[in-house]
Amino acid sequence: MLHTTQGIVLYNVKYADKKLISKIYTKDFGLITANIHVGNGPKAKIKAGVIQPLTQIECVISVKENKEIQQLSEAKCLFVYTDLQINFSKMCIASFLNEILYKCVKEQMSNPHLFDLICHTYQWLDNVQDGYLDTHIYFLFELTKHLGFYPTNNRSETLPYFDTVEGKFFATIKSYPLGFDYLQSQLFSDLFSYSLFEQKKINRTERLLLLDCLLSYYKMHISGLSDFKSYQVMQEMVNSISS
Repeated sequence: MLHTTQGIVLYNVKYADKKLISKIYTKDFGLITANIHVGNGPKAKIKAGVIQPLTQIECVISVKENKEIQQLSEAKCLFVYTDLQINFSKMCIASFLNEILYKCVKEQMSNPHLFDLICHTYQWLDNVQDGYLDTHIYFLFELTKHLGFYPTNNRSETLPYFDTVEGKFFATIKSYPLGFDYLQSQLFSDLFSYSLFEQKKINRTERLLLLDCLLSYYKMHISGLSDFKSYQVMQEMVNSISS
């Protein structure tokens, strides 16, 4: 049965001259794997430039139950990025988030709130002029709500140390990565009071520390999560900025 839905392209594998296997997170069906015939001619229903990672699309897809790979028959771009494609810092952040989503989001069911979060984050990142360098930090923290391991906000003077396995704060410290030390726990706890789209500035040292903490937390809760290819690029980007 054919359905029209919105989606965001996460990952492509080319397996023939004009064929792709694409991972697309859709508004109505969650994560799907799609077989796509692309072309650049005037009669092509799907242009190769439309099916690129990060692209927000409207597509027509044949969805069949118990079938691993669906067929995408039409697609058009819904949002044209302007600054994101030419701004090195923004592209590093967006590419890193895309890899996070590709490796961590597995649900094959509708989650409009998660879909809107992804699309709004990329659109906001494209449009904002400053105050965006910590987008990946806030997004990773917010994404835990949808992945099922959002931490408990129970830190106090008597419960200062975060336990990455239990997802909450305890009186005693565990060695990293099973737990965070006092400073790591404090920085992690501060994320509860921040907002993705109204970010409080984090300095370079805190940014790198929080990124490592968040990735460690993810690995505790997502089995088999591999290292991220874009992680080193993210570190280089952070080290290249002044604060």
